[in-house]
Amino acid sequence: MSGTMEWLSIALILNLLKNKARLILQQVQDERRDIVRLSLIVIAANLLLCFVHIKSEPCFSYDFTQYHVIDTSRQELYPHGAAHPYREFMLHVWIPITQEEQCPLILFSHGLGDIFNGMTYTQLCQYCASRGYVVASVSHTYGCKPIQLSTGKSAQYLFPAPVHHQVGKNMYDIEADMWVEDMVRALDECARQNINQESVLYNKIDMSRIGAMGHSLGGSTAMQLCRRDSRIGAAINLDGPLYGTDACAPIYQPTMFIIGSFVAPGLSIFSPIISIRDALMWSMHFNNASLPLINTFIAGQNSDVYKITIKGIVHDTFSDAGLIPDSVLTRWLIDGTLAHTIVHAYVGAFFDCYLKHHYVPLLQELVSCWPNVTVEKSNLSGVFPTIF
Repeated sequence: MSGTMEWLSIALILNLLKNKARLILQQVQDERRDIVRLSLIVIAANLLLCFVHIKSEPCFSYDFTQYHVIDTSRQELYPHGAAHPYREFMLHVWIPITQEEQCPLILFSHGLGDIFNGMTYTQLCQYCASRGYVVASVSHTYGCKPIQLSTGKSAQYLFPAPVHHQVGKNMYDIEADMWVEDMVRALDECARQNINQESVLYNKIDMSRIGAMGHSLGGSTAMQLCRRDSRIGAAINLDGPLYGTDACAPIYQPTMFIIGSFVAPGLSIFSPIISIRDALMWSMHFNNASLPLINTFIAGQNSDVYKITIKGIVHDTFSDAGLIPDSVLTRWLIDGTLAHTIVHAYVGAFFDCYLKHHYVPLLQELVSCWPNVTVEKSNLSGVFPTIF
């Protein structure tokens, strides 16, 4: 712990030096030599801050377990066999091995589609576990990549189903509402295992410190879970739109949006490459249809909101697939490992701030230490000190 505090102290000093350099830089606009010199100081301080943030992170090993959750209070709305009348799903849990009695909990919801499930974000989930969080990732049955239940049954991807074709309702709103109930039940299961003396989760979770996070439709689900369950203290939406009942209504928990921005000079929606790359179609649809709604939602919030935009990544980058180079898109994308490092850094910083109540230098920055990242903040409560 003392080593971490030393690094954080260095971070405060570097932050002070950087801001001072920026102030001086504004006052010596006519001195070209000084501008170059001070610019280098700013860049160096930014890079050192990134290093300090990574260096100060704890790194715990972790255990892994899974639960087959059957919610007998809900009938399965997807087509199903007589042996499976109730809603059921797999819950994948990473448990940090720490000296602390209890850890905060992060609930994770994946993206909709036959390439995503609760086990296709292992890099992100394991990273959070290594930082001292219990991570519970849900595989939303029939709305995800085929997943095998503990009974041996393989649940296939069936979206959209007849239940989604309702007059006057959006099919994604219907699915998001279904997923929110999955997440509530997953949280209930974590709470139940937390008091079960025979469970590997026994007394591992601090039920007063719970966050939600999701990708794509799972991002919508994380936001909706804040409205549905007061146990959620903070939420992150990874490149997700806003779907579900009253999806644009304000919520009261701190939130973060991390958005992928793909810009390829010379490409338009009519370019042949667009039609063969779902990730590009998604980016264009998201920018045109979803982003304006998100901006409106952020403007109406009374709680702390962060919007992090990462240039040079696509929708799939947030999952484990982001580490696999795309031979066609490589020239327009940043390295997948770098992209994951950036996403992990902001996810960790946000939850460290709002679930662990730590001072986090990265969240104080108006300009990111990564040149391809844009940071926007609004309605910050000022609970944590700002360095001047």
